Amino acid sequence: MTWRHRDGRLVPLSFREFDDRADAVAAALWELGVRRGDVVAHQLPTWWEAAVLMIACLRAGAVVAPVPTVFGSLVTERTLAAVGAVACVVPDEWDGIPYARQLLEQAPRLPSLRHRIVIGDAAATDALSLDDAFHGRTTERPRDLEPLAPDDAYALMMTSGTTGEAQLVVHSANTLYGVPLPAPQDTVQLRAITTGLSFIAAFRRVVHTTAPSVGVTFLSDSQDPGCWLDLIELNKVNDLWTTPRMLRELTEEQRRRARDVKSLQTVSSFGGPLPQVVLTAVLEELCPVVRNVWGMTECGSVLTTGPDDPPAHAARSLGRTIPGREVRPQPAGRTPHGDVFRLHVRGPAVCLATVGRDSGQIRWSPNEDDGWLDSGDLATSDGMGGLRFVSRAAERIGDTWQIPVADVEDALLTHPGIEDAVLVPWRHPDGRETPCAALVSSSRPGLDEVRDHLERLGFHQSCLPTRIEHVTDFPRTELGKVRRKVLLDQLTGRATEPAG
Repeated sequence: MTWRHRDGRLVPLSFREFDDRADAVAAALWELGVRRGDVVAHQLPTWWEAAVLMIACLRAGAVVAPVPTVFGSLVTERTLAAVGAVACVVPDEWDGIPYARQLLEQAPRLPSLRHRIVIGDAAATDALSLDDAFHGRTTERPRDLEPLAPDDAYALMMTSGTTGEAQLVVHSANTLYGVPLPAPQDTVQLRAITTGLSFIAAFRRVVHTTAPSVGVTFLSDSQDPGCWLDLIELNKVNDLWTTPRMLRELTEEQRRRARDVKSLQTVSSFGGPLPQVVLTAVLEELCPVVRNVWGMTECGSVLTTGPDDPPAHAARSLGRTIPGREVRPQPAGRTPHGDVFRLHVRGPAVCLATVGRDSGQIRWSPNEDDGWLDSGDLATSDGMGGLRFVSRAAERIGDTWQIPVADVEDALLTHPGIEDAVLVPWRHPDGRETPCAALVSSSRPGLDEVRDHLERLGFHQSCLPTRIEHVTDFPRTELGKVRRKVLLDQLTGRATEPAG
């Protein structure tokens, strides 16, 4: 079920309706000439059309490439070019952004793009409408469809990777399905997931929709915490998957106006460290059982705390390995609190490969290191048989969404007054990890000016710096690369009044 904020209604789809619509869209793609291995991209909000399209691509033999709506037009165009999308599905307009118009303007620079498909008013931009197919009103089904095999490349997920360099994560149906499913329960599982369908947690849930033990999934195109609390209350949701940042907003909203959320049996926090202050608020306001889940786009969930752990454990532990996954801690040094390990993971849910978005070069495949994937994250023992997060080995930034660091830095350089720019992580007073822009600039633009510049280029609020630091130059290696850790240490050592 998906909540359509603009329409103010919950759109339910039965398994039969979902199946029929996925078949119809697969047939429509085939009629457009989309063939096995072609890439179909979409930049859709969390609508049921996005979920239907994902399964339709699988049945039509196409590779699906979900582009997050947090990507601005500059990054979106670069991504569509990199994946060689032959078709792209967008809304006519959503959240004030004219997606259909932007795609029309980008099309001449995207030689692979043959079809612009618009949900809504397609005629305004001379695009295609597959409205009949999305609503299952077509009856013809071609007999010569070539569905993807379970191990074929099926999904290209976007991630900033462990170094901040944008990359594509290649998954198959098997790697997305490669997790033991729970046994059928006496009560129907009603799970809400607050992330969009371009994120691995929600994407996997769609792939699992045909399993009888999965239950009902609630999605929403709104990030308003009040909207989510209303959905939980009205639909008696018993399982909530969300991020630490959303948990902070949910508890604040619950304190402002309490809803009846006694139906919640479990809250699972993923996508970043869970601060103790947030956990305490969740235990008091939402649910007595909170799990901390660690994973990546490359491999899904890998570690989790359990319902039998002490209530406060989720704030200081990543938990233990989920069945079907393997973890290999590699020694990476020591801290005053003990040995630190660099986490490597392996298992059936690990992706087929990671590929540099702009270079097209394979960065990792299971042929390397006997299938072990280096997560790039550092951990230590939690003292209870699990692991505790220490830090990122590379300088990724963000909590809900890992910010595309290289793209933001490139965009900063388009400002006429900025000679050089580096983004470093900064802890905001409210606990979020946000970007700080270190700038080499003679004109010394202020924070508002820099944020306005990035906003005009279409960057999401989460990508905008909350702090500006002006420097004369950057510490560099002999090869000219910026020594980011040294730079961050210099900036924190001279920290001035926080901005933003």
